[in-house]
Amino acid sequence: METQGIELLPTSPPTGRNKIISFWARTVGIPLVVALQLLFLATLAFRIKLELDLRALSASVEEKEAVLAESAGFEEIFRRTQLKLETIATIKQKLCYSCTIQTLDAIKPPLVSLTSLNLEKEKLVLTAETPPGPSFGIFVANILKEPGIKEAAITSGSRTREGDFVFTAELALDREKLR
Repeated sequence: METQGIELLPTSPPTGRNKIISFWARTVGIPLVVALQLLFLATLAFRIKLELDLRALSASVEEKEAVLAESAGFEEIFRRTQLKLETIATIKQKLCYSCTIQTLDAIKPPLVSLTSLNLEKEKLVLTAETPPGPSFGIFVANILKEPGIKEAAITSGSRTREGDFVFTAELALDREKLR
């Protein structure tokens, strides 16, 4: 059997080429290997962190896509409502035709019958017929008192065989007061 003994004398230090290689391995090689391992571990840790962030962002994007898909219907309704409100605002700036007809009906005496109406922008041309008596005068007085009518002009008038008075009037309307 072979026995191993303990050698108490130090081994002889390397000389020449072995000494230079040993010196570079200890002074440069070991720190270089340690630095490369630390760089590798740092890169690996950074890659793992990026992967975790990517998974978290992916889940967040999926949630936001679901919210966007749910809100697409609401956005459609919202845009249609905006368009309707813009249309209403545009119409409010124009003359209220139904208000004009209601005002005209309110100021017209019962014996005056309107035969035709022509309404363009803020100008109303009407043709009416009234029996003999004060109806025509009352109608003209009511037209002059009405704040929604800026100007009024009787453009034509004639009597029928039955004695009724047929006349045509042009009225300039004030759209702010006819609301």
